[in-house]
This record gives sequence, structure tokens and C-alpha cells, in this order.
Amino acid sequence: MEESNDKKAYEMSFVAVAEEDAGRLTGALKQVGAEIISESPLTRIPLSYPIEKKTEAYFGFFHFNIDPKEISQIEKQLRVQPIVLRFLIVTPPFSKSKEKRQYVPRKRTASTVPAAERKQVPHLSNEALEKQLKEILQ
Repeated sequence: MEESNDKKAYEMSFVAVAEEDAGRLTGALKQVGAEIISESPLTRIPLSYPIEKKTEAYFGFFHFNIDPKEISQIEKQLRVQPIVLRFLIVTPPFSKSKEKRQYVPRKRTASTVPAAERKQVPHLSNEALEKQLKEILQ
């Protein structure tokens, strides 16, 4: 496979049958040219509903870089793997820089002005409202 500088960051979360399956998934990712940045420790979880007659599984996730053209290849491999019950691949919102954000005060609107500071508008009866509408329309 050619090395490409067009790699993009992805996150893959998965639910696997056994603890050893994370190693197999790492191998499958590296086989298609993924550069694994980080991986979570596997956590044993009870499933909300049985998947393939299993009521417990292992949850984990990987952060990795790969050419976007190879994502379909990974998905094809994972769909046929009996070790993966469910998976999801997304592009995570990694922070682009570690600069501190500057505080920009918002304009105060009616919803942000405290109730004590808001002007109290008198309530109009239907008759008074209709009278004002007639005056406006004339």
C-alpha cells in the first residue's frame, strides 16, 4: 500500500465477544495501513439486549489515522468478523489547538437578563388588544 499524507483522524468504538479480540482488531487496522494513536482499556459491560445470544461483552475504542479511502475496507473486514458484535467509526472532534479561548461577553437578551431586571409589561385583555389592532390597521 502507498504511503499517503492525506491521513485523517478517526475513532472506532466496538463491542467485542472476548478480551483477546482487541488485539485482533489492532492487527486488522494495521493491515490496512492505520496508524493507531491510542486505545482504551477494554471494559466488560452487560448488554441492554442479547446480541447473537450474548448478554455480556467487552467495550473499547481506538483513535487512529488512516487514508479516508481505506475506511470502507475496514468496515467490510469488521462486518464479517464474528468477534465484533457492533462497531462505529466516526471522525472525532479533536481540539485543533491548545490555545486558551478568549472570553467574549454576549449581548444581554430577554432570556439572559435576570427576571428582577426585566421590564414588566402589563397584560392586555382581549378587548384592549383588539382595540389596539384596529388602531394599527387604520
